[in-house]
Amino acid sequence: MKYSLLIATLFAATAAFAQSSDSKSDNKSDKLDIKKLEDKYWSAKDDDYSVVQNRAFTKEKRFFLYGSFNLPINDPYSTGQIYGLNAGYYFTEKWGLELSYMKANMKDNESTETFTKNNGTVPDHNRLTQMTSISGSFVPLYAKMSFLDRKIIYFDMGISAGLGQSTYEIVNDTGNKTNNSFHATISVFQHYFFSEHFAFRIDFKNYFTPEDKERYRVQGLSRDPKLSSGTVNDTILGAGVTYWF
Repeated sequence: MKYSLLIATLFAATAAFAQSSDSKSDNKSDKLDIKKLEDKYWSAKDDDYSVVQNRAFTKEKRFFLYGSFNLPINDPYSTGQIYGLNAGYYFTEKWGLELSYMKANMKDNESTETFTKNNGTVPDHNRLTQMTSISGSFVPLYAKMSFLDRKIIYFDMGISAGLGQSTYEIVNDTGNKTNNSFHATISVFQHYFFSEHFAFRIDFKNYFTPEDKERYRVQGLSRDPKLSSGTVNDTILGAGVTYWF
C-alpha cells in the first residue's frame, strides 16, 4: 500500500511537470510566431508576398489577337472610322510585345465641307490612310472590382510605346499624293476580363508623324506648292475584343 501510494505520487508529479513544460514551450512558440508576423508586417520589402496573391486570368507566356474599332478625336479636317488588328505575346504578367495594323476610312468633316462651300477651295491638309507599328507593353496595374455586389470584374491597365510607319495622302486639286513616314506611338490601354480567353479592351492612342505638306491648289501657281513640313499628332480612341490563346 505504501509503495503504491509512492508510485502514484511520482506519476502525478511527472505529469504535472510535463504539462508545465509543454505549456511554457507553447507560450514560447506563440511569442516567436507573433514576433515573426510583426516583423513581416512592418518590413519595408517582402519578397514572399504580393498585393494580389491569386490572378484569376493570366497573360504570362500567352499569345493574343485583338480586333478594334477606332475613332479619330483630334483631326481638324477629317472624320471617319479606323479598323485595327493587333497580335502579340506577353513574356510575363507585366511585359509584352505587340504588332498592330490600322486601316483608316476617312472623309472631310463638317468644318472642311463648310470651308470648301464658303471659299470655293479645299483647305491645305493631309489625310491618314493606314499605320503599322511595333510596340512594347508594360502593365503595372492589376485589380478586382465589385459590380453591384453581384460580380467580380478583373482588369488591368498598362502603357505601350513603339515605332512604325504611317501612310497618308496629300490632298490637292491635281490628285491626291500618297506618302509614307515613320512615326512614334504611345498609348494607354485597359483590359476587362470575361474569361480565360476573352477580354474587352479600351485604347487611347497617340501617333506622332512628320509629314510633308502642300497647297491644295497647284494648277497655275507661279510659286512652289510645297509648304513647310511638320509633325502631326493623331489621337485615336478605340475599343474591341482580345482573344488569349
